[in-house]
Amino acid sequence: MNYVGIWLYRLLIAALLAICIAYSFHEEWSYEQQVALTGYTGRNNEKRTTVILISPWLLPLIFVVPCLTMLLLLGPVVSAITLVQFSFQLIVVLTLYFGVLLAVLPLLRRKISARACATLWLLPVFFYYVIGLSDKIYLPPLAVLRIPPNAAPLLVQIWLIGAAAVVVWHILSHVWFRCRILKDARSVKEEAVMDLWWTEQRQALLKWHIRLVTSPAVSSPLTIGLFNKTMVTVLPEHAYTLEQYRLIFRHELRHVQRRDVDTKCFYLFCKALCWFNPLMWVALRKASADLELSCDEMVVYGAEDKTRREYASLLLETAGDSRGFSTCLSASANSLRHRLRGVVAPRERTPGTKLLAVVMVALVLCSGIVGVSGTYGTLEDVVLAPYGQAHTVNSITVTVDNTQSYLDDPSPQVSEELLDYLSALPVTRLALGQEVWQNTGRHASLFLTGYNYHLRLTDGLCSLKQLGVRGTYPVLYRLDCPLDWDYLQTILAENGG
Repeated sequence: MNYVGIWLYRLLIAALLAICIAYSFHEEWSYEQQVALTGYTGRNNEKRTTVILISPWLLPLIFVVPCLTMLLLLGPVVSAITLVQFSFQLIVVLTLYFGVLLAVLPLLRRKISARACATLWLLPVFFYYVIGLSDKIYLPPLAVLRIPPNAAPLLVQIWLIGAAAVVVWHILSHVWFRCRILKDARSVKEEAVMDLWWTEQRQALLKWHIRLVTSPAVSSPLTIGLFNKTMVTVLPEHAYTLEQYRLIFRHELRHVQRRDVDTKCFYLFCKALCWFNPLMWVALRKASADLELSCDEMVVYGAEDKTRREYASLLLETAGDSRGFSTCLSASANSLRHRLRGVVAPRERTPGTKLLAVVMVALVLCSGIVGVSGTYGTLEDVVLAPYGQAHTVNSITVTVDNTQSYLDDPSPQVSEELLDYLSALPVTRLALGQEVWQNTGRHASLFLTGYNYHLRLTDGLCSLKQLGVRGTYPVLYRLDCPLDWDYLQTILAENGG
């Protein structure tokens, strides 16, 4: 497949993803509006959640499962290199995307729905849903961030330690917080409150029952739990009216129906990957705030001014603490200004469906523009030396301006001269499983050491593939200097090529 074919294929994938995202968002948005306005929960399918397309759990799974597969198939060395390169590439994608989104977020919050803003933070999940097609949509990056080889092992160790620390800290914090708030919790016994709780759960189409308790350790209503059967909704020991209970329950059950705890797991995954980047922590706080804003949006959708004022008062009175895998009615004082403004004086906003589609297309088309590599040096050191033997040239074909030169079984002197020239070329490792296309522009093809290795070169790129060995993949490299095509043609012409 040539570059034109790659771009057309990318465009096709981008269009399909954009259509899927736009359709799924429109369906869930319309359904939530329907329920908010009429209370009618019927829909055309059997879906009980209002998750957009797929669960955000998918990206961590996409990250882990292929790594384990590569470990079994390719061994620890190759899989470790590939894991680190993929991780750093993902860090670049998340940092650039979240950075841009953070910059334009104030404008977006004024123009599109809060649900669309919350969904924008999840678009990287949908993009990596097609990671299995990456070999078909891969393009060499326009820029490569290079990690010093001597520092790479130390930096990787520090990064892994930091990522593990972030994950362990959040898990321990979740366990500690859950134990603390449930230690002295008691089940709600008031019949009217429980009847309302059951009614709201049925309206949310939940297949399971969520426990409802009160606890002296919380000051704001929250729902905690990573899995369906472990979820508990915890209320502070405060006397609410039935109308206030109804608003609280709708807010918390909206989180449950949207699987916002899964979204927070995705946020944790992003924090662990980019723990060293303060921009990521700021961005994810904004993303969490958008989850709350989007729930507020639906709780008071189509409501009268009296209901809006009561909900705003409830938010002010119940500011509290939320940790671990939980969703909270009013946990962040920093986001209260935006939330109160959205509740009391809502602006006319567009749903944001078209914007989601456009951003999805842009994300797919722009993916891979910036690459990351910690392996670079001469072609001899980076490409040939890892195979651990002295190489000889068995045959070489050079094509320039549709003129092909071919030399089979060159003399030892010619073979050495070719390898001396090629071995000194500076290269940077780009990707596993990719190789140079032989039918694009000027290119050279060399078979090395008994035809066991195939080296391909073109303007700006080269690749090496080991032949006849099962489970091996070509590796693509960037050529960091121009290739002297005249020199290669001269060598072949002088030796009968």
